Amino acid sequence: MAPKKKNVKKNKMESKETTVIVEESTIIHLNGMNGLLDGSHGFSCISTEISNSSYSSSLLEALSRMRQDKFLCDLTIATKTKSFDVHKLVMASSSEYFRNILTKDPSIQRVDLNDISPVGLVTVITYAYCGKITLSLYTIGSTIATANLLKIHSLLKMCCDFLMQEINVENCMYIVNIAETYGLKNTKEAAHKFISNNFLEFSERDQFLKLPFERIMEFMLDDSLRLPSEITAFQIVMKWLDFDNNRIKYATDLLNTIRFFTISAQDLVNYVQTVPRMMQDLECHKFLVEAMNYHLLPYQQNTLQSRRTKVRSGLRVLVIVGGRLALSEKSLTRDILYRDSERIWNKLAEMPYKTFNQCVAVMDGFLYVAGGEDQNDARNQAKHAVSNFCR
Repeated sequence: MAPKKKNVKKNKMESKETTVIVEESTIIHLNGMNGLLDGSHGFSCISTEISNSSYSSSLLEALSRMRQDKFLCDLTIATKTKSFDVHKLVMASSSEYFRNILTKDPSIQRVDLNDISPVGLVTVITYAYCGKITLSLYTIGSTIATANLLKIHSLLKMCCDFLMQEINVENCMYIVNIAETYGLKNTKEAAHKFISNNFLEFSERDQFLKLPFERIMEFMLDDSLRLPSEITAFQIVMKWLDFDNNRIKYATDLLNTIRFFTISAQDLVNYVQTVPRMMQDLECHKFLVEAMNYHLLPYQQNTLQSRRTKVRSGLRVLVIVGGRLALSEKSLTRDILYRDSERIWNKLAEMPYKTFNQCVAVMDGFLYVAGGEDQNDARNQAKHAVSNFCR
């Protein structure tokens, strides 16, 4: 009796082969289409790159919906009170911090960030998925702290730009404090410059009177502090000192920042000498006496130059001395003019006489003018030299 044939069972893991049959007519058609590209039919084909302008935003929106639906999320980021499910790919693409962590251990599933606030983390995750966020001066501190820790440089720059966009005399010190807290050097310098340029208006705000001694000293030592005159600087300092009787101990150091030597003798008498503290306090009175002596000895002033004789200015400007307003004009002027940052000419001072073609020199902080001519003939030519000299 012949043995029964055993049925051979196929392995369930064996892959199934799929055969795709392409009709011969289709191949012939495709070959015909390719023939159009070889130039034999009277035209050439040039490749052109085209793009979908909405693709990037659509992709981000889809990724954001996937996160909200917790679809394919493979990483949990947790603070002390909240946790958030995200995609490793998205966070590593936007954050250098996560990219470094995932490079070392791609299988990690949870990252604890106990030193940052949930508000800051939500903002950062929103930025990673959408590229846009809503910022506020009330919450920007937590956003900057989180962006700093996670090394999201583009978000940090957005925050810095936002701070300078929102700055005004009311919140400028708040912005300076934020910049100092989080080490935003460029933002601090920009905010400080804003205050220096608007110091008179800032000094009229209540927050100015609440400045600590170290802060107001920092401003008063600034050569670029923009004020109408040094008398104004003196009055601002006295306003801060008089606000609190306990500040009398700072009077000497703070008044030492005032450039009394640049105040005219008349203004020293009218506006400084009339302040009781300047007469009663020996150290403060000494500043007044030194300034008066400086004006009493004009020919020794060039040897007495110091920080207190230097006019406050953070600008380098072009100065013209006397001369004619135009080549076609015969009339002369005694004005000394300077051009400001808006390219407008402003009067700086007057010479004691009119002249042109004079010699001009700057030495020891003084402007010297010597010689020149003071008359023209009918052909607009100089005919009378002068030997005047002034400083």
